[in-house]
Amino acid sequence: MTEPRTEAEAIFIVGVSRSGTTLMRRILDSHGRIGIATENHYLGHLLPWEGVRFALRKAGDLRDDAAVRRAVELIYAGRIRPRVSLRPQSPYWDWLLKTVPREQFEARLLAGERSERGVFTTLMRVYADRGAKAIIGEKTPAHIGWAETLLEWYPNARIIHMVRDPRAVYASEARRRMKRPGGIPYRWLVRVPPLLRLFLLHQVAVTWTAAVRHHRSLSARHPMSYRMVRFEDLVRDPATVISSTCEFLGVEMEPALLAQRVVSSGAMAGTVGFDAGAADRWHTEIGRNAARWLSFLLGSRLPEMGYRRDPG
Repeated sequence: MTEPRTEAEAIFIVGVSRSGTTLMRRILDSHGRIGIATENHYLGHLLPWEGVRFALRKAGDLRDDAAVRRAVELIYAGRIRPRVSLRPQSPYWDWLLKTVPREQFEARLLAGERSERGVFTTLMRVYADRGAKAIIGEKTPAHIGWAETLLEWYPNARIIHMVRDPRAVYASEARRRMKRPGGIPYRWLVRVPPLLRLFLLHQVAVTWTAAVRHHRSLSARHPMSYRMVRFEDLVRDPATVISSTCEFLGVEMEPALLAQRVVSSGAMAGTVGFDAGAADRWHTEIGRNAARWLSFLLGSRLPEMGYRRDPG
């Protein structure tokens, strides 16, 4: 008889943007024992030095109480929350400033581990504690690039890597950027839609290629701590996928995890359940040339991750 898995000490949701990381976060955050904070880009973003931990180093050695207070000042004065490349400001920091009193956060840092890991742990713990959740966690898609660091810091953590058909990722990203361009360069490119689409095609190809590379490495090196979940499998068969995910995390399956309110653009938007149609909706949203170009750029990586090169 197989022994039940040890409960995860921390849970990290990563993956290419628009791949279902937010959906997985909402699901797991509804569990009675799990608190998954919104993304904070603490370790890094597209570039390592865009990580918040690098900005906090300006405060000095955290073993010094004065340095901890300087770090808190940087956070609560909003000086470590710049807009990072290609992405808006991380939402976690607004939540922290609105929800956690400065004095309380400073006291936690002073009483905790005086290290970059200690700060990250506190950031997750203050979120989990608001809901009286035992297991901490965080969802920053870009942290897939720092998965090894996460597992070094938290040896009994679990990493959930959300993967979605890159053609669906492109369709979702293009739809979003046309409505809400965000920062530079999208504000410029949206004025010339063909250039925006070309930029997004190559952006998706690059980030998806990197995700496949990380999957190969992590699945080989950390099979007990890493799991890839395909967005399509999640929305088509949520009960099976979520039950399996709970087993991987070492927690009991709870009915609340299946009672998610649909937020996609389909006909089911606003209803309770899962929008299975979101798995294939990209077929009607993406041009044939864009689909062919992504299939060409990504080649054998598509079937490697369970996707057809020619979806028909």
